[in-house]
Amino acid sequence: MFNILAAGRNILRVERTRLRRRRIDQDRRDRIARHHQAFAARKAEFAARPGAPRFLNLFADGDSWFDYPLPLFAANDVISSIGNHGAPQPLILNLAHFGDEARNLLGVVQRERFIRNLKDTENGAFDAILFSGGGNDTVGDPFCLWINNFVPGMTPPQGIDQPRLDAVLGVVRSAYEDLISVRNQFAPHALLFFHDYDFAFPNGEGVFDDLIGPWLKPSLDFRDWRELAAATDVVRQFLLGFRAMLLKIAASHQGVVFVDTQGTLGPGDWANELHPTTTGFDKIAGKFVDALRATFPGRI
Repeated sequence: MFNILAAGRNILRVERTRLRRRRIDQDRRDRIARHHQAFAARKAEFAARPGAPRFLNLFADGDSWFDYPLPLFAANDVISSIGNHGAPQPLILNLAHFGDEARNLLGVVQRERFIRNLKDTENGAFDAILFSGGGNDTVGDPFCLWINNFVPGMTPPQGIDQPRLDAVLGVVRSAYEDLISVRNQFAPHALLFFHDYDFAFPNGEGVFDDLIGPWLKPSLDFRDWRELAAATDVVRQFLLGFRAMLLKIAASHQGVVFVDTQGTLGPGDWANELHPTTTGFDKIAGKFVDALRATFPGRI
């Protein structure tokens, strides 16, 4: 009897995973279909109005900063906010999904989907690709791997286990560099826009009574970084390391625009440890809009 019950539970778990993946895949197919329709309509409108400002056609992929489903009845994220700016407003094919990791986004399955959409003529030629990735690769339970145990007299910069952090950021960098290679092969004229998140506060706030998260404080507590100011500075050092990695990528590759979003948000702009409030996302989106306007004058 026990074996039968255990098998039943396993079947239920497998089916839940399958259904979740199907829902995500269907959601992405729906987004692609909507972009096809919107691009065709905008293209026809532009053809009927010679001399009208040319709209931007953008492709976005990444994690929850680009696809955040909260608040439930007024959800906002960086991409949703960017889409509300400009005259004309940009068209954005957004295939980001909360929880995605950079290494998975450039894994075989999602890489092939990415390439298909770059090649799909119904999407139109993309002016730029916006990407948000690396956060989910490095925070959560594994975050403690990059943190040293606190001992009295230690400063926050010493809280980072630099060799280990360099190792995981090397994996994230590989994903970014492969994204650049994909762009170079299939959409060489599209510019890539990367960003560096912002200085999060490890206050233990998760989502839905910690059904998801927290992502920082448990690891810092485990390593005895329990004083909030010091723990916050450890997180800052970690994020500065992520920023330095992106700056090296931008400096060594053509067609990459680095959007510096660190230092944009204040304490009241965070909904939880990792995600801005609705207003906070608007502030981060404003940095992208500024970068897009500087790169594509008169088009947003």
